[in-house]
Formats: sequence, C-alpha cells, structure tokens
Amino acid sequence: MFDFTVRARSGFWVLQDVECGDLGAYGTRDEALAAASDWVRLIETPWPVLVCDAEGEWHETVVTPMALH
Repeated sequence: MFDFTVRARSGFWVLQDVECGDLGAYGTRDEALAAASDWVRLIETPWPVLVCDAEGEWHETVVTPMALH
C-alpha cells in the first residue's frame, strides 16, 4: 500500500513513499501532510505518516483522507 514519510530537506518538506520515492516538495510540513491526505483518499482510511524534522527528530502522525468537494 503506502509507506509515507515527510522529511525536512533543504528548506522544503518532502513527501516520500517507500516504493515510489519522492512524491513532491512543499513549503510547509502541513502542506506535505495535506498531500499525503490526498493520496490516502484512494484507500478511504486514516493512515500513519512518519515525520522527520530538520533536527532529525522522528514523529508519527495519522492523516485522514481529504474530502472531495
């Protein structure tokens, strides 16, 4: 399925998938998590995302599928 990571890299927040690699670079952590939310809409269930900040600290959060408008 999906194995998402959001990492701070060179002033951006990069959304990565273990199988597909980099999926996009975003200006903020929240924008990267929103992009992950858009991806999990395909499976229609909340999904864990690992987040690595600029200091190298790891955290886990759960994103919910973005609602269709």
